[in-house]
Amino acid sequence: MSLTGYVGRLLDVQNKKSLFGWLFSWETAKAIQDGNLAHNTLFRGPTRGATLAGTDYFGNKYYEENEEAAYGRRRWVVFADKFDYNITSVPPEWHGWLNYVNDYNPTKHEFKKPIYHMDTYITRTGTLSCYNPKGSWHNPKPRNWRKYEAWNPQQSS
Repeated sequence: MSLTGYVGRLLDVQNKKSLFGWLFSWETAKAIQDGNLAHNTLFRGPTRGATLAGTDYFGNKYYEENEEAAYGRRRWVVFADKFDYNITSVPPEWHGWLNYVNDYNPTKHEFKKPIYHMDTYITRTGTLSCYNPKGSWHNPKPRNWRKYEAWNPQQSS
């Protein structure tokens, strides 16, 4: 196997872009900047000394290492979309498990949902598809209301 094929398999580049195109893209700069690329791929690796704890409905895989690792560094997530990962794709029950709020594995424990519970969805903050409120420059709908109405003293009495 060639070196580019091996690195491409490690990074799961198939069906996304060519390896050369990926190396010189914004996603690579983002992965190098936040430190996840080298740490997860070379040092930790999703299967190196770890067990798969579960998978959520977004396709993210959660791993747990044995007791030899430092506390707080034993659990991690490998996002389903390796190029455009977003922390909002981690559901609340897995977020609690990842951050040691609880030790209940969501695949083995059913959490009681509060009455105000809503389904989790991935937010797109910082992208073109983010929420734009009424009156925002980026909202495609034109302004169709007046900002204020002048006060008329004759009508108020």
